[in-house]
Amino acid sequence: MKILVVTETDACCGPMAAAFLRDYSLSLEVVSAGMNPLESVDPMVVTVMKECLIDLLDYQPKKVSDFDPSAFDVVYECPERPCQKTIEAYRELRDFIKNDAYLFFRSL
Repeated sequence: MKILVVTETDACCGPMAAAFLRDYSLSLEVVSAGMNPLESVDPMVVTVMKECLIDLLDYQPKKVSDFDPSAFDVVYECPERPCQKTIEAYRELRDFIKNDAYLFFRSL
């Protein structure tokens, strides 16, 4: 199954959700992309995901317009939440995204 994870910037929540979805099932092909992608992933995201043994250091945000949505079985509009610039806030966001991605995965 092919999943397109869509967010605004593809620099925070999208890459986290895509990484968790890949962990939930090896049979999933997951791509994350943003409506207005930033140049790089948020460094705090790299830090908190490393705590889950997921390496996003080399992740490059992508544009949604570079993909054909019909090439995917499902589009997951990942929720984005504002986050204070503290490690604790990023951990809370990571855990929220992990749970939301799991609920999405279970709904497939």
